[in-house]
Amino acid sequence: MKQFSLLCAHTARSSAYLQALLKANLIPEKIIFYGQITKPISSNRDLGLRALGSVYCPNLTLNGFDIAKEFNCPVVSVSETSLKSSSLIKEIQDSNSEVWVYSGYGGQIVPNELLNLTQVLHIHSGWLPQYRGSTTLYHEVIEHQSCAASAIYLRQEIDTGPILARKKYPLPPANMDVDYLYDNAIRADLLVETLLHWQLSPNEIVPVEQTTTYPAYYIIHPLLKHLALQRIDEQEP
Repeated sequence: MKQFSLLCAHTARSSAYLQALLKANLIPEKIIFYGQITKPISSNRDLGLRALGSVYCPNLTLNGFDIAKEFNCPVVSVSETSLKSSSLIKEIQDSNSEVWVYSGYGGQIVPNELLNLTQVLHIHSGWLPQYRGSTTLYHEVIEHQSCAASAIYLRQEIDTGPILARKKYPLPPANMDVDYLYDNAIRADLLVETLLHWQLSPNEIVPVEQTTTYPAYYIIHPLLKHLALQRIDEQEP
């Protein structure tokens, strides 16, 4: 069976990914955590477990490094935050995995030093190629009253790599935290679906190159974010 590994920052997204993979019994060959443990997340919206239909809702109070210990695979910790770190690169070189799932720190660009070693799988919360860049989920809420996620192999230019899968999602429940809970839940959902398909029916996974490059979105303006959250909270139950 095809093997995959995880490259994880100490973030809520890594915790969500690991919980979803554990629930689906998807066991990586190796898990690498890099950087330093961050402070617990806080939000003025609801971070509690909520019903999300078929989408698994992670418990973000759980530490990703502790969850990783429940897998029957090596778990490695690298203190450096740089993705060019020689110790991090060596750990990746020592793996037999065909794909590395990337769950990094916000704003980091995966360098060619890593991209040249392996395929790097990234789950983007936006419908590609139309919604590239940052916080695109909120723009889709405003423009389409829905959300989406896309699974891609990373390339040097942001969100331009070949697409493996895409999926539309309904709006989050009213008052749910979007940035940490909902965003990471739908990313984890598509990650599980993509890896299951990749392992069980690898010949059916045909990466599709993005032939059209749309302008990238930047971090959403606070007023537009407020309007998006208002649309979420005022939706019919």
